[in-house]
Amino acid sequence: MNRTYAVTLFGAVLLALPVFYLLGTNTHQPTALRAVAESVLLSATTTTPVPLQMLFTGDLMLDRGVAKHAVVKGDDALFEGVRDIFAGMDAVVPNLEGTITTLPSVSERDHTDLRFTFNPHYASYLKTLGVQVVSLSNNHTDDFGDTGYLSTKTYLDSAGIASFGSPANDRDFATEITLNNTRVCFIGYEGFIHTDPAPIATLVAEMRPRCDYFVATMHAGEEYQPTFTTLQKTAAHAFIDAGVDVVIGTHPHVVEPLELYKGKPIFYSLGNFLFDQDFSWATMHGLTVRVSRTKDATTYTLIPVTIAGEETIVTTNEPDIDRTILSTITSLLPTDIAKEIVDNHSFSVK
Repeated sequence: MNRTYAVTLFGAVLLALPVFYLLGTNTHQPTALRAVAESVLLSATTTTPVPLQMLFTGDLMLDRGVAKHAVVKGDDALFEGVRDIFAGMDAVVPNLEGTITTLPSVSERDHTDLRFTFNPHYASYLKTLGVQVVSLSNNHTDDFGDTGYLSTKTYLDSAGIASFGSPANDRDFATEITLNNTRVCFIGYEGFIHTDPAPIATLVAEMRPRCDYFVATMHAGEEYQPTFTTLQKTAAHAFIDAGVDVVIGTHPHVVEPLELYKGKPIFYSLGNFLFDQDFSWATMHGLTVRVSRTKDATTYTLIPVTIAGEETIVTTNEPDIDRTILSTITSLLPTDIAKEIVDNHSFSVK
């Protein structure tokens, strides 16, 4: 039973008990009284359900400087500043930028060795934060070969976290889960090894009939560049043509513009969510996207975040940060939608 229906129905029954008591003790009660009791229960079962709520983040990396910081400050310190935006979500969905293995970290010893592995305890820890699904369609899930990739999936499965995508676009393309009575489909595209989006788009078209809401993640583009490439645009358009509702982009490590194509949003890059790339303003400021979906419309709320000393915090009340990130996001949008985002941090599509 939907959680909203269950709560309201329980409350309605409590309200109706006195009425039913009177009905039971006096068979001559007027029919109007009986109608009141029936009306209470009817209103309970027709209450508008709570919308589907999901939060998408950019690149999440838990090795190297982040791991060192966690040893000193504790894991909770990494996410304390974003717990409020995680709360109440049916799912938090990050791009997991690395593997989960028992291997010792090589990047902690040598920061130029860009192979990332996370301590296995992070699988269950992420679950406690509300992470329900992660994208593995990125180049770093291949950092320790097939063994590392399969180890990552095993630990995620054990923690009850669904995953989708692979570093070579050669397996485990998609997953389907039910969230708040909604069938949500996820599919991943990694744009480095096999850059042709056609096989992914074909699978989207096959899956579309059984999906209420369809998300494509896209790990592609040029690192540290504030504009998207032709490859990113071609792939994103192909996925929407095939039937996805939104494209969530990662990999450039900086925020890139939002595009509306056929009324569907393409977030070309959300930038970093948690990383130790403190060498530029752009790599230390990212974007999260909260999705609130009903049968009538989907609202996308844009929530800027800042990585300060390997800890992520929400920065929606920082005018300078807001202005910079939102100006990047809205640079290609129609004036009315851009204004809506700047004024409200959100926009809606049918």
